[in-house]
Amino acid sequence: MPALPPARVWFNKCFSSVHGVLRQLRDDWGSGLYLIGSHTERDFGPLSACDLAETEPVGQTEDEYVDWCLDFCTAHRVDVFVPGRRREAISDRRAEFLARGTRLILAGSGDTLRLLEDKGRFLGEVPEGVATHPFHRVRNWDDFAAACDQLEGEGLKVCFKPATGTFGLGFYILDEGMTPLKRLLRSEAHRITKEELRGVLEKSDSFPELLVMEYLDGSEFSVDALAHEGEVVAMVCRRKPINGRVRLSGTSRTIRVEEGQSQLLAREPEIEEMVRRLARHFQLGGLFNAQFRSRAELPERPCLLEINGRMAGGLPYIGLSGLNLPLLAIRIALRGPGDPMPEIPEPRLPLRVQDRSDVFIMPDRS
Repeated sequence: MPALPPARVWFNKCFSSVHGVLRQLRDDWGSGLYLIGSHTERDFGPLSACDLAETEPVGQTEDEYVDWCLDFCTAHRVDVFVPGRRREAISDRRAEFLARGTRLILAGSGDTLRLLEDKGRFLGEVPEGVATHPFHRVRNWDDFAAACDQLEGEGLKVCFKPATGTFGLGFYILDEGMTPLKRLLRSEAHRITKEELRGVLEKSDSFPELLVMEYLDGSEFSVDALAHEGEVVAMVCRRKPINGRVRLSGTSRTIRVEEGQSQLLAREPEIEEMVRRLARHFQLGGLFNAQFRSRAELPERPCLLEINGRMAGGLPYIGLSGLNLPLLAIRIALRGPGDPMPEIPEPRLPLRVQDRSDVFIMPDRS
């Protein structure tokens, strides 16, 4: 790759996995890349990979925070800003950043990003040709129980989760064999009986929206993608391992599958086509992540779970294939009028990857 031009790139508050992204950016960009990081915690570990680390303010309104971001970009001559925190509000004011010479890497407009965060509304708007699993949007116990009855009547296993949220918080599988004592002694965080749940939910006239869904117990697929104006530029699908019995579709036979601990980066044409349809339909751009899952059966029929309108924790895995999506996103953002798109390298696939923890010395910021 020819030498890349100097660039000042800022990542505001995001997940700890950004450390791998920053490290790979520095390795692949070479000299001339000035990395800026900020977080509400002054000793946030990944900031050790930055040339400049700053502490973000807390307790501000959205507009106050965006004003702070605008001033920060001006003060530090930021060429490209990759927002993690408050992406929607920042996207609403994209023009103000451009006026100060700062390009943004965002998956969509503020309204689009809000839609992606509202998982029930989003799933109701996916385009034709994208497979989804049965789901119901509920806000009270009667509707919750009716949704369960309908799914169970179709012979489906039931799970539920909040319509908004991250990290799988609030996700549960209905399991009538899971007593409160077992949950306590096993520290089982994601299984609950309907009766125990009834004792919690029925007391409220209404609660924040929940999605009651078919539980897909098979393979999970995570797709990291880079798009521009609704067209996917590059993507890699990461399949998380499954270990257990799967059913042969259309039969009563099962076989045991042992995929170990490695995740597999590989081509998944059916999933890739669905991601392209989603990007066009929602006019996505920048970096985003799409999650799919299937039933534990062969052949697999992946269904869309959600789209995360941000960098995902798996991006450092994708970089190991030779495809540095954040680097390409920055190069696309820095293009001038009439400049061609950067050449997209072909990832080395298939590839098996694993994570390992790391330790490092933090610079003294006292």
